[in-house]
Amino acid sequence: MKKGINIAASLLAAATLTLASCQDWTDVDNLKVEYGNVEQENPELYAQYLTSLRAYRQTEHTQVYAWYDNSVKVPVSRAHYLRDIPDSIDVVGLIHPDLLTQSELDQIDYLKTQKGMKVIYTIDFDRMKSDYTNVVAQATPERSFRAYLTDSLSYALSLLKKYPYDGVCIGYTGKSTVLMDADEKKEYMENENCFIGILKDWCSRNEGVDLTFLGAPENLLDQSILAECSMILLDGRTATASNELTTLLTQSYLSQYADRYGMVVAGTPLSGSNRYATFTDGTPATDAVAAWANMPHQGTQIRAVGVYDFSGDYFNADNTYKNMRNMISTLNPSIK
Repeated sequence: MKKGINIAASLLAAATLTLASCQDWTDVDNLKVEYGNVEQENPELYAQYLTSLRAYRQTEHTQVYAWYDNSVKVPVSRAHYLRDIPDSIDVVGLIHPDLLTQSELDQIDYLKTQKGMKVIYTIDFDRMKSDYTNVVAQATPERSFRAYLTDSLSYALSLLKKYPYDGVCIGYTGKSTVLMDADEKKEYMENENCFIGILKDWCSRNEGVDLTFLGAPENLLDQSILAECSMILLDGRTATASNELTTLLTQSYLSQYADRYGMVVAGTPLSGSNRYATFTDGTPATDAVAAWANMPHQGTQIRAVGVYDFSGDYFNADNTYKNMRNMISTLNPSIK
């Protein structure tokens, strides 16, 4: 099926050479060609390409997850358009899942129905714990963390019905309980039970929601939620070398889930800097994780690679989303 996609993409590329203007072109990745107004200029050919692209989603390949910064609601460049992300992304996560505009909803619908992508968002335990400690507890010390956690989860889960998301990414890093005393471990267990328990109860009453795990699965005292997750993504966003990714896999490895491991690294944000987006040897994290994922890991095949906050990668003189496209080409090379 990849071959069919490449043929369709080649035809699209050839067709665009006849267009009068290429002012709004979007560069090629190994599955995508969308120059100029080819969608309008040659709708039949573009429809064939989209059909092949949707079929590709069902084939065996390394899944690509990408978290997109959708904070800009009044676009000033193509980098602010969700619709322009590389077609080879299988699952896109919105970093800001609420307050979506009609334009965002229309683009989500297009990605889902025409390109076969899945759209998700993250519910992050550690972020909730940090927000409570640094903000909520300071303002309302009488409010317990579990009360705050329950309310936050209720709000977060409500977004699945408010918007057309395909699923949720469960973010949980936690920490090792080995050095905890009895009281610390009891509190840790109660907090986890509250978070995981609410999620499991909600999922039992809402079928068809795709679950992904992102974090450190070894720190879960109750690991049964992992059986419900289609992918277990390890959090390598602070890694600065490939050997750190291997260490994370070794620490987190659970043999019963050997067929669903993936790794997430830091991307290039729209604004500011991200010191983890480039490893200490100068290699982009996207290149490093792709090469790492293709290596044998004691019989464990890496099933997915993710990039957190890649929106700033759009800005590149010779190829939009250059690092993302290079990563995708390494993971899922084109069949010539």
